[in-house]
Amino acid sequence: MAVTVYEQVGAETRAMEAAVYAALDAIDGYAEAVARLAAEQQASADPNDMLIKRLHQFGAKAHAMTKIIEDDVITEMLFCVDRLFAVDLAEKGEFI
Repeated sequence: MAVTVYEQVGAETRAMEAAVYAALDAIDGYAEAVARLAAEQQASADPNDMLIKRLHQFGAKAHAMTKIIEDDVITEMLFCVDRLFAVDLAEKGEFI
Protein backbone atom coordinates (compact mmCIF):
# COMPACT_ATOMS: atom_id res chain seq x y z
CA MET A 1 0.00 0.00 0.00
CA ALA A 2 1.37 3.38 -0.99
CA VAL A 3 2.01 6.02 1.60
CA THR A 4 -0.29 8.97 1.08
CA VAL A 5 0.82 12.57 0.73
CA TYR A 6 -1.07 13.28 3.96
CA GLU A 7 0.89 10.59 5.81
CA GLN A 8 4.20 11.88 4.45
CA VAL A 9 3.44 15.51 5.27
CA GLY A 10 2.07 14.47 8.66
CA ALA A 11 5.28 12.64 9.54
CA GLU A 12 7.38 15.63 8.50
CA THR A 13 5.09 18.00 10.39
CA ARG A 14 5.46 15.97 13.60
CA ALA A 15 9.25 15.86 13.11
CA MET A 16 9.35 19.62 12.56
CA GLU A 17 7.21 20.28 15.62
CA ALA A 18 9.41 18.04 17.78
CA ALA A 19 12.55 19.78 16.50
CA VAL A 20 11.18 23.25 17.27
CA TYR A 21 10.29 22.27 20.83
CA ALA A 22 13.65 20.51 21.22
CA ALA A 23 15.36 23.73 20.10
CA LEU A 24 13.45 25.65 22.79
CA ASP A 25 14.54 23.10 25.39
CA ALA A 26 18.17 23.39 24.26
CA ILE A 27 18.04 27.19 24.36
CA ASP A 28 16.51 27.06 27.85
CA GLY A 29 19.37 24.83 28.99
CA TYR A 30 21.89 27.19 27.44
CA ALA A 31 20.28 30.25 29.07
CA GLU A 32 20.25 28.52 32.45
CA ALA A 33 23.90 27.56 32.10
CA VAL A 34 25.14 31.04 31.20
CA ALA A 35 23.00 32.59 33.96
CA ARG A 36 24.37 30.12 36.52
CA LEU A 37 27.94 30.67 35.38
CA ALA A 38 27.52 34.46 35.50
CA ALA A 39 26.09 34.23 39.02
CA GLU A 40 28.93 31.97 40.14
CA GLN A 41 31.47 34.34 38.65
CA GLN A 42 29.80 37.32 40.30
CA ALA A 43 29.81 35.57 43.68
CA SER A 44 33.46 34.54 43.41
CA ALA A 45 36.20 36.16 45.46
CA ASP A 46 37.71 37.70 42.33
CA PRO A 47 34.90 38.19 39.76
CA ASN A 48 35.89 38.61 36.14
CA ASP A 49 33.68 41.51 35.06
CA MET A 50 34.45 41.03 31.36
CA LEU A 51 33.43 37.37 31.55
CA ILE A 52 30.26 38.27 33.46
CA LYS A 53 29.40 40.85 30.79
CA ARG A 54 29.94 38.29 28.00
CA LEU A 55 27.82 35.68 29.77
CA HIS A 56 24.98 38.19 30.17
CA GLN A 57 25.25 39.00 26.44
CA PHE A 58 24.96 35.30 25.61
CA GLY A 59 21.95 35.03 27.92
CA ALA A 60 20.29 37.96 26.18
CA LYS A 61 20.83 36.28 22.81
CA ALA A 62 19.28 33.07 24.14
CA HIS A 63 16.23 35.01 25.30
CA ALA A 64 16.01 36.72 21.90
CA MET A 65 16.12 33.33 20.14
CA THR A 66 13.36 32.04 22.41
CA LYS A 67 11.23 35.06 21.60
CA ILE A 68 11.74 34.59 17.85
CA ILE A 69 10.83 30.91 18.05
CA GLU A 70 7.81 31.46 20.29
CA ASP A 71 6.48 34.53 18.48
CA ASP A 72 7.35 33.82 14.85
CA VAL A 73 8.35 30.21 14.24
CA ILE A 74 5.68 28.60 16.41
CA THR A 75 2.99 30.90 15.01
CA GLU A 76 3.87 29.80 11.48
CA MET A 77 4.31 26.16 12.48
CA LEU A 78 0.93 26.01 14.20
CA PHE A 79 -0.74 26.80 10.90
CA CYS A 80 0.92 23.70 9.42
CA VAL A 81 -0.01 21.58 12.44
CA ASP A 82 -3.58 22.82 12.77
CA ARG A 83 -4.35 22.70 9.07
CA LEU A 84 -2.75 19.36 8.28
CA PHE A 85 -6.22 17.93 7.74
CA ALA A 86 -6.51 20.18 4.68
CA VAL A 87 -3.77 18.17 2.95
CA ASP A 88 -5.81 15.00 3.50
CA LEU A 89 -8.93 16.63 2.10
CA ALA A 90 -7.09 18.12 -0.88
CA GLU A 91 -5.51 14.76 -1.66
CA LYS A 92 -9.03 13.27 -1.72
CA GLY A 93 -10.20 16.03 -4.07
CA GLU A 94 -12.11 17.94 -1.42
CA PHE A 95 -11.59 21.56 -0.60
CA ILE A 96 -12.88 23.52 2.34
